[in-house]
Amino acid sequence: MHPNYKKPKTDTGDLRTPVSFYIMVPGSGPEPGESKKQVLHKCMCEAYNPSMKDLSILDTTGTKEAVTIRIRDTAGEYLPTNKHSAELLDYRYSGKVFSVLDVRPDLTENRFITILLGVTS
Repeated sequence: MHPNYKKPKTDTGDLRTPVSFYIMVPGSGPEPGESKKQVLHKCMCEAYNPSMKDLSILDTTGTKEAVTIRIRDTAGEYLPTNKHSAELLDYRYSGKVFSVLDVRPDLTENRFITILLGVTS
């Protein structure tokens, strides 16, 4: 083993929470608004409380509740943007639809993407 080896912060065993990313599609009826979900990507994530860096972003968005997640880098298969929404499939977050507020890819190792999710309304 290399003497300068550092264990990664997130490992496969830490990805325990299922998450679905989707985009809202306009409804087909006469009522205005968006109603349908088009699923873009499903995967496992590590969910944790927002860090100080994330809290500074949340101050400007008027977010009521937030969570930070880490997912595996999909190598271009799925790239999250702030137009997407997410739903964590966990009893602690049931019924909550999160908006993607910030995306930070890991540019040094290309292993994970850190995503800040928040409920704004």
